[in-house]
Amino acid sequence: MDADVELGAGGWESRHRAAYGCGAWERACHQGGLMVAWHQEQDLHFGAPASRRFASDPGARVKWPWGSGPHTLGLLLWRTAYDAGILVDEVPLADVVRYCDPAAAPLAAGPMPDAARHGGIGVGSVEAVAGVRHVLLAHLTPDLPRSAPAGVRPTVTVGYRVRELLATPDWDRGDWPAVIAQARQAMQRADVLRERGTWQPGARERSLCGRMSLDREPAGGIGAPGGRAPSWLARATHLVGLADVLSRAADVLSREADAKPADDGGTPDPLAQVLDATARACTGLRTSAEEVRLLWEAEPQEPRDPADWELSHVPDALRVQTEETRDLVRTLSVFLWVLACA
Repeated sequence: MDADVELGAGGWESRHRAAYGCGAWERACHQGGLMVAWHQEQDLHFGAPASRRFASDPGARVKWPWGSGPHTLGLLLWRTAYDAGILVDEVPLADVVRYCDPAAAPLAAGPMPDAARHGGIGVGSVEAVAGVRHVLLAHLTPDLPRSAPAGVRPTVTVGYRVRELLATPDWDRGDWPAVIAQARQAMQRADVLRERGTWQPGARERSLCGRMSLDREPAGGIGAPGGRAPSWLARATHLVGLADVLSRAADVLSREADAKPADDGGTPDPLAQVLDATARACTGLRTSAEEVRLLWEAEPQEPRDPADWELSHVPDALRVQTEETRDLVRTLSVFLWVLACA
């Protein structure tokens, strides 16, 4: 990074590394890359059924007119965050637009990370910025959150928008409904096998089912300030914690099944499959829950209304994913209770 950037940034880079485990440029490129990938997919498959859009990742195969599209957008995010002295994820997308003004000074003429200036990726010119301006604008018109009061629109920051994308069902990287469907199908298969007598839970499995209390609601007191977490954060953190519990239980059952003589053609333990599939669904909330927790803990004092704070940090798509995951866990709780009593 240029010397003037280091001197002007002070603890700016350190704050990024503390929050994300990487520098500001890496974070900006990561978030910009996700935003570009989403836009490419929408452009290539506009109007196509969702099933045709899954697994679409044009990536490096798409040739941008000037340099690298993801890195150009990343530089826009980096520069806006640098000038404001804030984290990349806290940048309001509307503030990035001013750097896209044709009358604005070229980004290449101002502070830049070494990786952008000397990396040979062709970012920072007026042409490069013009080439990705439409990508940025596509992310500036999200739907009004259903949970927002009339006339209130939360500020759409980089972090907010990326969390929204990662919880968007019709995008391959946000395809959480398919993961939940796989967990429900695993439960159905286990039920069919049990009813047919092909598989019966043993004493070890029934004991394991009886010890799991998945229906307990999360308690408060998650994170600072004030020791009181917003309701979504408490629920999401609870589900992420369950992912670890379920994964460990599935591993135990799988190891025990592997240790037994194979008399069923090597079929995996049905209960282990159920627990593992449900754990994957809960794990889908981990990244967003961790990001929101860090933002909450970074507040200098507790916001007057945690619900309003949550509204500006948790997109509706993420709320829907969380509620559907909670419903899956409730279904699993009933499933385990039936097995324990079998």
